[in-house]
Amino acid sequence: MRALPGLWYTRNPLVRWSDRLEAALVIGAVLLALLAIPFAAAAGSAAYAEGRERAAEQVANRQEATAVLLADAPPVQVRLDGVPMDEKVEATARWTAPGGLIREGVVTVDAGLATGNEVRIWLDASGHPVDAPATADDALSRGIGVGAGLWVGWLTLVTGIFLMCRAALARGRAAEWAREWQRMAQDRPTA
Repeated sequence: MRALPGLWYTRNPLVRWSDRLEAALVIGAVLLALLAIPFAAAAGSAAYAEGRERAAEQVANRQEATAVLLADAPPVQVRLDGVPMDEKVEATARWTAPGGLIREGVVTVDAGLATGNEVRIWLDASGHPVDAPATADDALSRGIGVGAGLWVGWLTLVTGIFLMCRAALARGRAAEWAREWQRMAQDRPTA
């Protein structure tokens, strides 16, 4: 029998206690799922705020520069099915660091670039190449991912517990039916 929300308070004598309990479990599971939304949203907001702070700090501490490749970048790799892989590779380049110092080193570039090509790189305060700073979109994606991930995880836990309880109730109902059929078979007059 499907658990309907109204079963837990009905006075119908055909409704078993397990039906009432299952209906109460459905209501409880829905309430727990809904009550978790504000907590997941708060965690997502905190992750977003932290990401915005980190992005602002990285933008303040990093600067963009132009590097010139001193050697060809390794060629584009092709998968076995003939599709080129979109990959970054390392190549030797020269750039001007903060303070006017000319530096050489390994930078990450698109595969297949030739010697002499100019590439945009990001430098830290000491002039060493670093990853591009995080953006506001990165922070937003992380905040949404944290909030949604927490809520989905909670929802999975609540659903799993509900389904285990429902399975236990179904086993109990099946055992009740088996006992009732056995009693009826014993009470049946033999011819």
